[in-house]
Amino acid sequence: MTGQIQYLQRQKINISKWDRCITMSGNGLIYGYSWWLDEMAENWDALVLNDYEAIMPLIWREKYAFKYLYQPPFTACLGVFGNTEQHGIITDFLQSIPQQFRFWDIDLNEANKEVSNNRHFFQSSSRINQMLSLAKSRDEIREGYSRLARRSLARAAAAKLRIKRDIPVQDVVELYRSEYERRHKNIKAADYLSLIKACIQASEKGYMKSYLALSPEEEPVAFYCVLQGSKFVYSLIGGSTAAGKESGAFYLLTDAAITDQAGSNRGFRFEGSDIPGIAFFNQQFGALPVSYLHIKMNRLPFPVNLLK
Repeated sequence: MTGQIQYLQRQKINISKWDRCITMSGNGLIYGYSWWLDEMAENWDALVLNDYEAIMPLIWREKYAFKYLYQPPFTACLGVFGNTEQHGIITDFLQSIPQQFRFWDIDLNEANKEVSNNRHFFQSSSRINQMLSLAKSRDEIREGYSRLARRSLARAAAAKLRIKRDIPVQDVVELYRSEYERRHKNIKAADYLSLIKACIQASEKGYMKSYLALSPEEEPVAFYCVLQGSKFVYSLIGGSTAAGKESGAFYLLTDAAITDQAGSNRGFRFEGSDIPGIAFFNQQFGALPVSYLHIKMNRLPFPVNLLK
């Protein structure tokens, strides 16, 4: 690798150069922008190669006087962004993470593939995302849907569901929280508040699309928020009520989020999942699997290491 990787605390990061690196990177993701990290991360510092040639956010918390790296809620993957073509650069970044971070549990982006663990100080495993090209026309994209997806869309039409666009993002987040809070007990109230703040910023920057499916009685039966950038559309949060599941409401909103961007040359990121049921749903729209790396490292002392 040519150059030097330096560790910078958040207050010392040049935000203009940071965000420009994300924008110009072939593997840049909305999750890497400073404004997203500022809202979604409790704390974040960074590794920076040369003059922001490549960058890696380090999202951290502290517990029992030990600092550790974690993956923020509603932030599918991070890792190294920028010029990552140099041989061994991802490994160099991982080896440059300061020793003060005694535990890691993070997801790299799909472009961070070349990782060598010759020192055997971390564990890596493969996770699966699903993606769909939006380069084709609306009709051509729909030709790739499964029979189940088409039947579900027909069921939604028969139920006379109506789509409402550009819903206030806080309303969608609250609907999601109401429907799934018991299932996702690891997501705290503060995380939902952070998500609302990040989504409001995304809306102001033109990066947000929101959808609501309404029954003929004007009752919400499904809800969806997606982020949209220059390269990708990101499935952020979405779901349906029990009545919505019966009427295929979330199939309807997923189809709307996809076909609204048809012909855009973006990729639709379903953002997961390793959970078979979610992966099965995503595949009904013609999505293809893309692998990315999950990295875990535990240097916590005994017996604290047993807690992680």
